[in-house]
Amino acid sequence: MVFKTKIKCPICEGEAKLSKTSLKMFGGVVTLKDNPIYECRKCKEKFATGKTVDKTVKRARKEFSFARKLISTGGSLAITIPPDLTKFYKLKKGEDIQLIPAGEHLMKVKV
Repeated sequence: MVFKTKIKCPICEGEAKLSKTSLKMFGGVVTLKDNPIYECRKCKEKFATGKTVDKTVKRARKEFSFARKLISTGGSLAITIPPDLTKFYKLKKGEDIQLIPAGEHLMKVKV
């Protein structure tokens, strides 16, 4: 996706230049580096356009998904959860979670 390198600032109508920044998400657990952002040369306001937000969301979904193999435990299948996610969601051994069918090939996990 190609972005305009310069646009008008929505605050002061000065010239805003496209740059890159690191974006911390989920309380700093996830950091997206080289995220597109505009910065106004006149008022120094930083902002994103709808197009840059869409790109950021798409990239976050792609880069911060976790692939896991199903393991067998007793007569059931199990999924391991990475330590970063257990810490972020404050999950503890023995807690209940809810698996919600959300489509033919999609399942949501509610903690």
